[in-house]
Amino acid sequence: MNRSMITAFATIAFLPPVLAQQGDAARGQRDFQACAPCHSLQPDRNMTGPSLADLWNRKAGGLPSFSRYSQALKSSGITWDDATLNEWLRDPQHLIPGNTMLFRGLKDAGRRGDLLAFLKAATQPGHAPPSAAQRGNQMGGMMGRLGSKLRR
Repeated sequence: MNRSMITAFATIAFLPPVLAQQGDAARGQRDFQACAPCHSLQPDRNMTGPSLADLWNRKAGGLPSFSRYSQALKSSGITWDDATLNEWLRDPQHLIPGNTMLFRGLKDAGRRGDLLAFLKAATQPGHAPPSAAQRGNQMGGMMGRLGSKLRR
């Protein structure tokens, strides 16, 4: 384990475990629009990135139907939960150096909490994803207009 991974895990250990519970899921759904061009909320509907359905407690790089995970992600040993997803959304390259996600991170803790609250509800087994969040053909994905706002 390299030094940056140790630092990331130490940071995660001190994060409040209720971050997603404190967020506003409606605001998080709006922020998810930047994720929707690459990530589906429907089980095994993979796009550029893997489906986020049933994400909580899934091993990073562990969705069998998605074959394009980076070696860094597959070998990270991380399991997705409130704390690891918060750190991932804050700075994916810091948490898992060498991963191939192009997202630079969402620096605002409140907006991360909102997005986590939405994702926690929307990715649960049996949850019907909101149709507005599933428009993967929208302009303004992670690298577009809204994505630039999320990099703050």
